[in-house]
Amino acid sequence: MWYAKMYFSEKREFFQYDATGTQGVPNVSRELPFLESLLSFLELDCGALAPALRQIGEAWNRLIAEDDRQAGTNAMVELAQLKQRHIYLELLYVRWYDRFSRMGAFDNRGSEEDRQMLDELLSLPEQLPLYQRRIQRFFELVLDVDSAGRDPQQQASRSYLYDAPRDPELFTFRPIPLSFEPVEPGRCSPVLYSGGIRDMIDYSLRSCVERDITVRRCKNCGRWFPQTGRVSAEYCERPVAQGEQTCREMGAFQQWTKKQSDDPVFKAYRKEYKRRFAWIKAGRVTDKEFYDWSKRAREKKAECDSGILSLEEFTAWLKRS
Repeated sequence: MWYAKMYFSEKREFFQYDATGTQGVPNVSRELPFLESLLSFLELDCGALAPALRQIGEAWNRLIAEDDRQAGTNAMVELAQLKQRHIYLELLYVRWYDRFSRMGAFDNRGSEEDRQMLDELLSLPEQLPLYQRRIQRFFELVLDVDSAGRDPQQQASRSYLYDAPRDPELFTFRPIPLSFEPVEPGRCSPVLYSGGIRDMIDYSLRSCVERDITVRRCKNCGRWFPQTGRVSAEYCERPVAQGEQTCREMGAFQQWTKKQSDDPVFKAYRKEYKRRFAWIKAGRVTDKEFYDWSKRAREKKAECDSGILSLEEFTAWLKRS
């Protein structure tokens, strides 16, 4: 029997899928930063998925209505390509693979299960953008530290009457299939055995509220990120473009640079540093002479920063050194 597991452990989230049902051994295992699946789903171009979803639906319909095995095979090929777009879409492939592999000469093809799966698939082009809008609204009213505040529990309790959202555009929670089991040595966690994409969204949002985790847009890349550490964090930890530096590292450097640019002591030191560095290329000083001067200049700057030297005394030293 197929399964799709999802769980959180500290600052990570884990997905395990078993498409073949072979004694519970997953053939897909993925590890992501906490909440990354939900946040990347928000950025997904659902409109671009619609043509493929409709094509898969048409092929599946021919399979169950006409026993067109080639159409079923085509549907599985399309699903295998679609699942590369997002980890949530892996669930579609796993479910359909399991059902397709059980269709044989004596199977009840065209059963209620088949019709429900087909209806679900055909509704996804409309459902996925709806999920995105309701997640976004949940962020605005409950999780966004800048608009909703720092207490998700309090904001959630204000936004719901029992299990019904007060705002019709807000995400609606429903019972989901949760277990509780060891997930790594010495650690247990609630584990979602998902039956659909909606379950994974539900589990992610409720986990944020339960753990008092807020979200914020990164000041560098503009993407949402969870505040799993300091609630004052303004930058995410994703790599910048293809480089190794993260937004948080770049943000720290930008803040340091801005702070230094407003510091008259640093500005005086930096101006003289650049002027003397150019002397190396001009042949006026050697590398050793420049770096010897640089060492002395840093020592004098430290004296000025600590108040031993005044700015005027430091500037005069730079000119005569």
